[in-house]
Amino acid sequence: MSHYFKGAVLGALFSISTALHAAAVDRLSELLTRHQSFGAEFEQYTLSEEGTRQEHSSGEFVLARPDRFDWITHSPFEQRIVSDGEYIWIYDPDLEQVTRKPADEQSESAPALILNGKVDALSERFDIRQIEQMGDREVFELLPLTEKRSFERIRLLFKDEVLSELLLEDSLGQRTSILLNAIELDLEPDPERFEFTPPEGVDLILDPGV
Repeated sequence: MSHYFKGAVLGALFSISTALHAAAVDRLSELLTRHQSFGAEFEQYTLSEEGTRQEHSSGEFVLARPDRFDWITHSPFEQRIVSDGEYIWIYDPDLEQVTRKPADEQSESAPALILNGKVDALSERFDIRQIEQMGDREVFELLPLTEKRSFERIRLLFKDEVLSELLLEDSLGQRTSILLNAIELDLEPDPERFEFTPPEGVDLILDPGV
């Protein structure tokens, strides 16, 4: 095979790859940004190497873009995480402890970018591919573009054009599945839900961030 022909083939493959990436980014952006607020119940599992479910937690959350959410874990222990856009408050009732962090510290993490629909920022860090489209089911895979990363792989499952599952594989090989149920779209949550005042008698830890 001539060098010219090899170059032409590689160029064509690169063009196809680039086009597929762009189409996947556009479609993912369309799906993630069409609703400004939503709520759901969640079931979170860690997965073994064989894919069996292990550690389990469950709860509910409400999210309003940009950068406001109220994430409540009911089981196996209670915890509430609230973001007002400026700070993230983590309340552990059993420990009688509240930790406050700058919201900017977490707003650029991959899960936060996904939930906030910031696909342009995601595409700077991940190769985004649509790996399945069949009926009412669409699956996207995000693979990191750099060696400095927290996640080795992220998969997003949409059913009827609504995000229903996130599968996260971190840099240590641990896999986490988050299943969303009882999804409500375009809610009008009370703005006070995203405000948090530490209860009396709890320890307040101020994390200045990095």
